[in-house]
Amino acid sequence: MPPENKNSDPFEELKWSDLQDWAGGKATAKGIKYQEEERVKEIKRTPEGSLVALVEGTSDYFTEIFLKDGKLSSVCTCPVGHDCKHGVAAVLEYLELAEQGEEVLIASEEDPFVARARQEYTGDEISALGEEESSARALREYLQRLTRTELIEILVTFAEKDTGLGKYLKERQTLSAENVEEIVGEVYSELDELLEEAGDFEYADYEMDVPDFLDVQVGLESLLDSGHPDELLDIGKELMDRYEKIADYDEEGEIGTKISFCMDVVFKALTRSSIPAHEKMLYMLEIELRDNYNILNEHGFWEKDFTPEEWRRFSESLKIKLKEAEKTENPLYDSLWQRDYAVDRLVYALEKSGLFEEVIPLCEKEAKKTGNYIRLVRVLLDSGKREKAEEWIYRGIKETREHETETAHQLLQILLEIKEGEGDWLFVSALETEEFFRHPDISSYSSMQEGAKKAGKWEEVREAAIRYLKNGKLPASKGKNKEKASILPGVLPKTGLLEKELLKKIKTPVFDLLIKIAIQEEDPQEVIHWYEELKKSGEESQGYWHSISESEIANSVKEKYPEVALEIWKSLAEKLISEAKVGSYEEASAYIRKIKETFEASGKKEEWENYLSEIKEANSRKKKLLGILDTLGEDRIIKV
Repeated sequence: MPPENKNSDPFEELKWSDLQDWAGGKATAKGIKYQEEERVKEIKRTPEGSLVALVEGTSDYFTEIFLKDGKLSSVCTCPVGHDCKHGVAAVLEYLELAEQGEEVLIASEEDPFVARARQEYTGDEISALGEEESSARALREYLQRLTRTELIEILVTFAEKDTGLGKYLKERQTLSAENVEEIVGEVYSELDELLEEAGDFEYADYEMDVPDFLDVQVGLESLLDSGHPDELLDIGKELMDRYEKIADYDEEGEIGTKISFCMDVVFKALTRSSIPAHEKMLYMLEIELRDNYNILNEHGFWEKDFTPEEWRRFSESLKIKLKEAEKTENPLYDSLWQRDYAVDRLVYALEKSGLFEEVIPLCEKEAKKTGNYIRLVRVLLDSGKREKAEEWIYRGIKETREHETETAHQLLQILLEIKEGEGDWLFVSALETEEFFRHPDISSYSSMQEGAKKAGKWEEVREAAIRYLKNGKLPASKGKNKEKASILPGVLPKTGLLEKELLKKIKTPVFDLLIKIAIQEEDPQEVIHWYEELKKSGEESQGYWHSISESEIANSVKEKYPEVALEIWKSLAEKLISEAKVGSYEEASAYIRKIKETFEASGKKEEWENYLSEIKEANSRKKKLLGILDTLGEDRIIKV
């Protein structure tokens, strides 16, 4: 990357390699094309030195590009959002203008173009909300000035043009005659037709147009706006139950999205309903328990300011529901996730109503019943009962580590947090080391390293780990009482969680992990050693090639062993070129640029030029590739 120079424009110092490092080969190539097609419609510099541009793509996108401490970055209103082809096109447009001697305007801080761009890509919701409120206020003032006749004319005209508005007004007319049952009946009838339509198609051939739930939504809104919120509650349950029957056909979730909009109206109705608060809570819970496909939108119902007495009444109702579900089948409380979710709500309700003494016994009962140890442990810790929490952590890990590995892992993480908080780094190191020998990978190795270093035992721990990866030798002693063994006797303490049967039996040497460790520890000699050993190991070790990155190997050894790095990059580049795809050419160019930089750093510019000529000659018919390679022969983008 170029250094910033106070006496020159840092953008003018940019090299082609800087663009590729920033946006990648693919985005750079597309950005070049966009700039050549004159898609950059407007560009300005800001007082801070960034570039702001409007670039034509699928739509018009605003992008802002920054060059700070020699590094390019950008934001954009396109779906990618940052470091994209639109930013590349803007930089190239700016440099072309500079090369032609044309000055790019420096915008003022109040410049509307820059302000609009920044509002677009920061998603200035507050400003947008203010504009909406201002627009609504102006519209209201305008309508208030109209006569009754003028208002009627406007409504009739637009009701004829907008079917949704027309239906809404007709249903309000029906409701004014107090015919609520007719509107409710129409909603159910419409719902029957829509869901029957959705269910009539074979799953594999389901390519129908998504049913339009607008009439259902309008019917719900008209009921709500005319003061009949209670009638919507049963419809809400019916909506969720019926969606359950056709959800398998809704592969893209489009029907679910439309139903969620209808449910938003139901939630508004729930707030306005005349039923008691604790019944509203139970209603909302049972709607959420119906949401097996996660279609509901976010809502703030549970954050409402209910009184402790309302929470208590809800908790009593929910306890009855859960008890009944243990005796009689209830589809809302039968599955594990539904029961866990309901109990989470019950715990919250007990806390909000001040019945803290009931929380721990409830969580203990549920841990035994459903295996939800995590909730119990967190409740115990929040109550200051650390020792009891640890007892349940140990019990939970031992009961879940074979079949519920994610639960066991979360419990282990909580135990680690406890021991780290106590500053017991030897115990932390022992836990992390056991975890590595159960699940040897670069992540568990790094965690083990961090704990062992803080315990002052990294040298011994690392030696045991590397020996294990080389020859499979496990360090733990063979005691009769497996739980009282240490993973590293004489070095680390016993944790009470070690089970030798669960330690990973491995095929050695573990080439991929040994290479990754050497890369992480910045030991190019070890990287080369295990890389060469892997190449010599033959077919029996072929699986390791899928879990290592030859590019990372080359990057890690390029300074000490440039010839190995060059060999790897050439192989990767030539393999990509042979695919004869533009995207592959762009990926290959990144490796070829590394070859160029390595040759030139060694004072072998002539060898680089010969290699580039060979590549061009061997691929003389691949015009797209040649265009990409031409940029590699240049340093700065513009000649100054």
